[in-house]
Amino acid sequence: MAEKEKSKAPVEITIRRDEPPSETHYEDGPVMIVHIGSHFIETTVALEESAVGAWVRSAVSELRLFRGGGPTVVSICAFIGLGWGSSWKGPLSHPNHPSNPYRAIAICVGGCRVLFYELDDWDRRKDPGRIFPLRDLLNNRKVVLVGWGIAEMVKKLDNEWGLKIARPVDVRNIAAGTYGKDAIWWPKPEKGKVVMKDVGLEGLAELALDGMQLEKKPTRVREANWSNMGISGWFGDDDPEDVELIKYGTRDAVVAHMIATKCIKKLGSPQLELVDNIFKLN
Repeated sequence: MAEKEKSKAPVEITIRRDEPPSETHYEDGPVMIVHIGSHFIETTVALEESAVGAWVRSAVSELRLFRGGGPTVVSICAFIGLGWGSSWKGPLSHPNHPSNPYRAIAICVGGCRVLFYELDDWDRRKDPGRIFPLRDLLNNRKVVLVGWGIAEMVKKLDNEWGLKIARPVDVRNIAAGTYGKDAIWWPKPEKGKVVMKDVGLEGLAELALDGMQLEKKPTRVREANWSNMGISGWFGDDDPEDVELIKYGTRDAVVAHMIATKCIKKLGSPQLELVDNIFKLN
């Protein structure tokens, strides 16, 4: 069985602009269609706060969120880059330095709808917490917001974006509660001490999603500067580099949502906060 799973080809991921424009286009927000294997995802690239609010209201209504008995799963990925408050000299000049601010987020609801929003420097000087629909969604106790490294994400989103999260849960903790801690983390000697390594998103997808194979992100994506991406120019020619970032940002948010949703179904929602507390790493 293991040999059969390893022989699977990586799932194909494609992205294109939604043409012709559909009714799901929001004000100032082009829609990209992303296929992850057989999964169809609509990614709205929000250019303005008004588009963020429109997307949240539409997603809540059309996907009938909060109408079931269990928690509403929303996944989030956040991406750092240079910009307002960043250093342009020394180690901090690398876009991926952890001290740099979040420049963009990808949020997935329903496993089929993604919001990609880049906070530009002008918005940062304003108050990003004024994005009331998004703020209210993330701070709703009925929403389980899942992400990779969610503890650090919560702090940075609060400090930098003014967004507070009511029920954050690390997707790795959900998977550990389902498949066991040893399937997610293992100790590894490194520089004279033992550190805990994890399977990564690709390994977690293979574990939880019936052997799904994801390609490793290209180095140019992993080391990208997620700021000033020129998204406002998307009404003209699409920049291939920006489109690639949108594709992988969508992939990460959707796969995290799929993993969390499947594991929660196996665990049962009453066990969710319990396993998150048990498997947190100090």
